[in-house]
This record gives sequence, structure tokens and C-alpha cells, in this order.
Amino acid sequence: MVQDEQDYNAFLGGDQAGFERLVLRYKDGLIQFINRYVRDLYQSEDLAQDVFVEVLLHPGRYRVGTSFKTYIYTIGHNRAVDYIRKNARLTYVGEYEETSTGEQHELLVQEEALLEEKVIKEEEKRILYHTIAKLKPEYGNALYLIDIAGLSYADTAKVLKKSEGQVKILIHRARKKLKQKLEEEGNVLGLPGKLP
Repeated sequence: MVQDEQDYNAFLGGDQAGFERLVLRYKDGLIQFINRYVRDLYQSEDLAQDVFVEVLLHPGRYRVGTSFKTYIYTIGHNRAVDYIRKNARLTYVGEYEETSTGEQHELLVQEEALLEEKVIKEEEKRILYHTIAKLKPEYGNALYLIDIAGLSYADTAKVLKKSEGQVKILIHRARKKLKQKLEEEGNVLGLPGKLP
């Protein structure tokens, strides 16, 4: 949060690089979050870009001292909901398609054990994301914000427009349902407090 404030203050002072650092830090996570709603990666990229354009055009709206990540995720949530309302044919249903980030296993990896470990971890992530997509949207969105994006309960409550208590209950139920679904499908993963 301190780095965000420094970069934002630099941006307010006319340093465009400060704004660029914020975009690079948060754009991928924001795109993934928006995509949970609109289910169209290209549209999600456009909406995320709109979020940053809004920040750029209205720099005074963000209050330094609050979480910049929460601020942009809230704008992203609102943009996604507006988009869905305007395009009623889009729905929350359907499977979340995990897109490749372009990362390829490096040919230079010397040890087979490292490669195998990486493959196993990626498969576990794929299973988790696939299973989360089968949950009710409110469960999936809450899990994404808390366990994947790393937001606090308070910040997640702001984004989802719920109380902190409601979010805690939602996360508890979502994790329980996720565990149940994983077990039903025969996927026994060690689920820590936060997902990978």
C-alpha cells in the first residue's frame, strides 16, 4: 500500500511512470476479476482499460491513504455489472475458461523434479479455478477476491457492497462448498487458508 501511495503521489506530481507502475502492478488481476463477471477475456481487457482511464481522467477521486487496489476493483466491479446490464444476453453461467498467460515450460529446466513439481502445481490451480467456476457466482467472486487477489475482508466487502460480517460468512460457506465439490469430484487438494 505504501508503494501504491508513492506511485500515485508521483503520478499526481506529473510523473507518468508512477501511473504506469500502478497499471502494471494491477492490470492482470483486475482483468481476471472482471472476467469472472463478463466471461469474455477481450471485453474484460477493455473494461479494465476503462478503469485505468477513469483513474487517469479523474485523479482526485482516489483518496490517498485508502487501498488503491480496492478502489480499482470497486470501479471494475461497477463496470462489469453495468456491462452485464447493458448486454442482457450475457450471464454468469458457463464455465470459467482458464486462459494461458503465455508461460511455457522453459526448455532450459535442468532438473526433472522441478518440472514435475511445476506441472503438478499448475494442474492443482487449474482444478481449483475450474471447481470455483462451478460454485454460485457470489461464492466464486468472494473466493477470488480474498484468496487469489489477496484483498482483506474489509476491502472485499467494499467491492461486493456487503458488510464485513456477510463476507466472512460468505467465505466460510464458499470454502466449505469448494472443499465438498473437490471431494465429490475426487480431487483431494490440501486447501490452506488461502488458495494458490
